[in-house]
Amino acid sequence: MKTKKNLAVVFALFVSIVSFAQKKSITVGNAKMDATKNIVQNLEASKDFSSLVKVIEAAQYKDLLAGNKEEYTILAPTNTAFANSSKEKVSDLEKPVNMFHAKEVLAYHIIPGKWRASDFGKIFRAKGTPEIKTLDGEILLVSYENDFFYLTDKNGNKAKLIITNPIQSNGILHGIDNVFSPNK
Repeated sequence: MKTKKNLAVVFALFVSIVSFAQKKSITVGNAKMDATKNIVQNLEASKDFSSLVKVIEAAQYKDLLAGNKEEYTILAPTNTAFANSSKEKVSDLEKPVNMFHAKEVLAYHIIPGKWRASDFGKIFRAKGTPEIKTLDGEILLVSYENDFFYLTDKNGNKAKLIITNPIQSNGILHGIDNVFSPNK
């Protein structure tokens, strides 16, 4: 266990150095994640997150995530994550009748404040349960396996951080390979 925590420390330090040295923008998919643009602008520019943009619009969270009053960390499921989800389908979440459910799903992917990958490392290394609260108060558990951070929701849905630390003008984005669901 101590070896795993030591590896997590080394990885978190590496990620910290890389994110500190990050330029104004990095490329995610086909688009530059420009640190001078907000979360919504950067997600809309990327073909890899078009499904998430549809859910943001359906949940009516666009103004919240485009604003500069609060900072958020977005755990952004890729289009592939939505396509592979057995529970959360974008076509269902887009329906006006499912707006409340779209809000629940989206809130599960938003963490108040700026959380860099190195912050996940600090949580993982700290004593106690390595957990983070989402916008709606749900808990995600942090783990570190095979050089990647993972987050697990209350239903056991596990997502790997596959893109880390693109800075946004109002937060940070982390691409993930799964969709969290408030439903079992």
